[in-house]
Amino acid sequence: MIVKRIYLKSSFYSVFGFAIFLMALSYIWSLLFSISLALLLILIIASIVEVILLLKIEDQIEISRTIVDQISLGDVQEIEYQIANDANTDVQIEVYDELPYQLQIRSKLIQSTLEKRTVKEVFYPFKPTKRGLYEFGKIVLLIGGPLRLTQIKKDFLAYQDAKVIPSILQMKRYAIQIFSQTASMYGIRNIRTLGENDEFEHIRSYQQGDNIKSINWKATSRRGKLLVNQFQDTRSQMIYFLIDKGRNMEMPFEGLSLLDYSINSTLVIANIVLQKYDKPGLITFSDTIDTFIKANNNARQLDWIIQQLYKEETNFKEPNYEHLYYTCRSKINRRSIIFLFSNFETKYDLDRNIDYLKMLAKKHLLIVISFKNTELLNAINKEAKNIEEIYHQTIAKDLHYEKEKIMKDLRHYGIQTIFTSPQDLSINLINKYLEIKAKQMK
Repeated sequence: MIVKRIYLKSSFYSVFGFAIFLMALSYIWSLLFSISLALLLILIIASIVEVILLLKIEDQIEISRTIVDQISLGDVQEIEYQIANDANTDVQIEVYDELPYQLQIRSKLIQSTLEKRTVKEVFYPFKPTKRGLYEFGKIVLLIGGPLRLTQIKKDFLAYQDAKVIPSILQMKRYAIQIFSQTASMYGIRNIRTLGENDEFEHIRSYQQGDNIKSINWKATSRRGKLLVNQFQDTRSQMIYFLIDKGRNMEMPFEGLSLLDYSINSTLVIANIVLQKYDKPGLITFSDTIDTFIKANNNARQLDWIIQQLYKEETNFKEPNYEHLYYTCRSKINRRSIIFLFSNFETKYDLDRNIDYLKMLAKKHLLIVISFKNTELLNAINKEAKNIEEIYHQTIAKDLHYEKEKIMKDLRHYGIQTIFTSPQDLSINLINKYLEIKAKQMK
């Protein structure tokens, strides 16, 4: 029914209220009664005329939504709305969109004046914090006339699905930064290579300054000129990313869980590993081993990793490091570099699993990644003003000290660590990988 689509604006109620006020005052001054009736009549006639105008031009107002099929987790992105007015009059518009429930946005998105015979593009920013399928529904457009007394509601069917996947935007951004001349501006350290490159690449002519130890005497005698062996950084190293999906990884920071930060960073570094000609692999675990992708550098490897990371969820169970160790021992048959994303919150958590980490570190180069609790750091750095705040600050210092003690114990056992805030995880992970490559650590 047309009546259900008609909305009265606040200006209508303001004029209507003023007319009623004049009518009430007419008990004191009778002339105001006629003025109030005239005002009400004008208001009703003007509203009817505006509604008729809006019904006549509503088919000339169109709106559409544009959004990518794959949305990056944790990055600010935009929905594009294109609104067209083919009518010969200006209109007031309000846009409401049935956005996915994960975004929890139910408010008015756009309020604007749309001039006659114009097309307007409006961008609405949003930041997804959950992976999964996002379902976009219909768009509701409220069209108001020049008198701004009434509105007509018009629905546009714009059903669309999009997947929120591990951040492709971050993956591409860091890949560009790491291979650019200005990498240091983004926090990526330029680490000097130690020692000689150790993987043979090709034989070339001797140039002044070459190490005489690299002269290939057999090739020199055959060719009659000095030739040297050209070496390069070791390639095709196996790099495994082990992601703990236990309950400690569900802790949220700025809308994202530690698991989501780990997933985004795994995708970032896996892409860089492939461009460095190494082989990335993936293991996710909690009380059982949920995912195993063998380290490889074929063309589909990154796609397989993305597809698997998209589906990973925390199951709130305790991680089984014994099972993890025996899986690595049976399925990873050569020495590899292993990045373990976990979050040991207490010394007890570490002590009951340290034996398996030490055995894993004997067979592989193990780097344990744990997270600083930025909320604790904020509480520590905040000035305490009363006894209660002093008490909270003391507890925060004890908890943070225990985390630092855990990292110190791991290093004591010869296990390398990355202790980082969730927001700096990708940068610190890239720097560690580059350090390993530069120092030829194995």
